[in-house]
Amino acid sequence: MEIFIDSDHGVSHEMCVSISRHIEKYLDETNVLGEKYTLEVSSPGLERPLIPRQFPKNIGRNLKVKLNNGETVKGLLKELSENGIILEMTDKKTGTTSLSVSFEEIEYAKIIVSF
Repeated sequence: MEIFIDSDHGVSHEMCVSISRHIEKYLDETNVLGEKYTLEVSSPGLERPLIPRQFPKNIGRNLKVKLNNGETVKGLLKELSENGIILEMTDKKTGTTSLSVSFEEIEYAKIIVSF
C-alpha cells in the first residue's frame, strides 16, 4: 500500500515515520489487509503533477505545463492570478514574455527538475 502525504509547509522524514506508525498500528489491530502487507508513506515527489493548492509554494520554479489543447509550454512560475498562473518564458529570439494560463486550460503541470 502506498500513501502519499502533502503539506503547504513541506513533508519531513519525521512526519512520514509518524504517520506510517499510526497507520501500521491500525492495520495490525484491525487486520484489514491480513498479516502480510507492505506500507510505504512518502511525499508525492517532484515528478507528480501539481494540484492547484501546490502552485503558491512553487512560485519561482520552472514548470512544464500541458494544456488541454495538446500544446506544452515551459516557463518560470512567476505568479498566480485568481483564475490561473502566469509563466515567464525566455526565448533567444523574442526575449522574455509572460503567458497567462487559466486553471481550466491546464491538463497538468509538473516541476522541471534541474541539477
